[in-house]
Amino acid sequence: MSRILRLSLIILLTNVCFLFAFSQNENLVKVKVIVDSATVKVTPEIDGETLARIPLYTTLEAMEKQGEWYKVSFDKEGLQITGFIHEMLVREMSEEEVAEENIATPAEYIESQSEIIREIEIHMDESRQLIRQEDKFKEAIISLNPLIAKTFRVEDIQKQRQLATEIFLWTGMAYSGMGEAYAALQELRNMFEVDHAYGKAITRNIYDPTIGGLIEQAEKEYLGIIKNYSLRLTTRPEQARITINDEYIGVTPLIYRSESPKVVLEITKEGYKSMDDDLFLSQEDTDKEYILERLGRNLEVKSTPQGANIFIDDEDSGQLTDGVLPYVSFGTHKVRISKENYADWEGMIEISAGENPIELDVVLAGKVYVPLRKWGSPDSPFFKQPTGMTLDKDGIVYVVDNSENKIKKITPEGKIDRNWISGGKDFKNVKSPGGIAVDNQGYMYVTDAKKHAVLKFDKNGKFIKKWGKEGSANIEFRTPLGIAVDSESNIYVADSTNHCVKIFSNLGVFKRTIGKRGTAERELLFPAAIAINQKKELFVLDRTRLQKFSSEGELLGSWGKAGSNDGDLNKPMGIFVDKDGFVYIADSGNNRIQKFDDNKGQFISKWGGMGAGDGQMMFPSGVVVDSRGIVYVAERDNNRIQSFKVSSDVVNE
Repeated sequence: MSRILRLSLIILLTNVCFLFAFSQNENLVKVKVIVDSATVKVTPEIDGETLARIPLYTTLEAMEKQGEWYKVSFDKEGLQITGFIHEMLVREMSEEEVAEENIATPAEYIESQSEIIREIEIHMDESRQLIRQEDKFKEAIISLNPLIAKTFRVEDIQKQRQLATEIFLWTGMAYSGMGEAYAALQELRNMFEVDHAYGKAITRNIYDPTIGGLIEQAEKEYLGIIKNYSLRLTTRPEQARITINDEYIGVTPLIYRSESPKVVLEITKEGYKSMDDDLFLSQEDTDKEYILERLGRNLEVKSTPQGANIFIDDEDSGQLTDGVLPYVSFGTHKVRISKENYADWEGMIEISAGENPIELDVVLAGKVYVPLRKWGSPDSPFFKQPTGMTLDKDGIVYVVDNSENKIKKITPEGKIDRNWISGGKDFKNVKSPGGIAVDNQGYMYVTDAKKHAVLKFDKNGKFIKKWGKEGSANIEFRTPLGIAVDSESNIYVADSTNHCVKIFSNLGVFKRTIGKRGTAERELLFPAAIAINQKKELFVLDRTRLQKFSSEGELLGSWGKAGSNDGDLNKPMGIFVDKDGFVYIADSGNNRIQKFDDNKGQFISKWGGMGAGDGQMMFPSGVVVDSRGIVYVAERDNNRIQSFKVSSDVVNE
């Protein structure tokens, strides 16, 4: 009987509505017994020894309350008895009730045993009907909950146990119907605790697999076959943090063991969406795997040079290049990379679904240039009105001018190659050089504005051949100036006074013409300088603008206009596209160098200004940039070459 009382009172603690707070003071309170034959214990324990049984509606004086137990005193056969009665078996009386009872105690009707049993069975039958309707599970539970207390009033212990067993079964079935497996298991476990044999008998013909599985699990718990539940947790990816029932357990993979099959699970991992799960373990051993959903992907940002600040969506990430932005959310983001003395890089990047990091590698355009060194001077006869320059694959700078030795060579170490000068006797064939280009084999091509021709020399300065004469035919020129060569050794010539660009093989065989005289798109007006980038795109400068063409002559873009503001041009004579795609223009009439990106012609920086001092310029006529980012400028009217570097760079010379 102690087991029945213990289990029944557990249910009463959570379901019976007659719960009242006990006033914590020294005054006595009166409680009224609400269950017939209510037990008073020697100690405040459900399994404690029974001291007495108290009839229904008896009034007792309670001296204090210890947890869920009232300490009460009453008279028994002339003796004053003190013991403990559970709060579910009594209710506190209000002051009005106490006052009325002191005036008169009315006779109260006491139900017979058959009436008590009949009342329980009627309510049980009504609850079963609600459960069978499937949408009335909650109403059924509300109806069933008070019935356990009523079974205390049944004096026939066997009948009492049978009724309690059936109540627990139907309550468990109602909870199962609501999808609350753990609550159902608790009720079914109580069913077996009350009367195992009768519980087996009344569940023998239940064929619903869900409730049947819960009944089997409850019986195994009761029999001690299941003492602990084991949950093996894995996640993809691994090393996710696991919190169970508000307690941190560890990282996956892991095995969690519990006496209870109810597991409230939280999974967290940096860069992934958190997951919550309210698990009910229906088996002794359970394997559970969770696939975690990424919040985003790592974005690896690199720049040349390094040490630039990384901004994403206009917020400082706090990271410097080369750096990693962890778990950038999926979607399109604006990225800006900023470094002192360099132009900001800005672009949109799409973070798509995937596991591997997304890489962004950009080259920052130097914005602030300072003088590095110089060769020649306004009074020096060494460089006489240099008109053009180029760079070979080894980083050697070639300059053409109007001195006796028309072509000069500057090594990457900054030295003038005197042996080259003394050995270049064939250069005297050049009368008035306009521009120079070098192919991958070291052959040099020089335009001669007076001879209206192109002259070819080998890498030792030996004359090879000449093509062209004055005229407007395909193989004729009028004042050719700029010249460039692509990776396939095609030769591009700015035929200035014919207002076009002519393309030849390296043997001087004519291929095609781009442009004609005019100021509209694809038209040219005295083109003076040309350059080829690594994509074989052609950049052509005329009096006030730059036009960009595909290798087939399709116009890809243009920028510039007459003037002296940023991006304006005034008779530019030199152009170069570096390995990173930045365009440098010798803006001759404005005595400066301007730098642009090669896509839309966005202005990046400028430097120079009229004068002969360091960093100043007088009619810059040529510009090249080596692999280190050092810029070389030929100045026609200062008879010199200057080199520049980005002010924050450290250049190894």
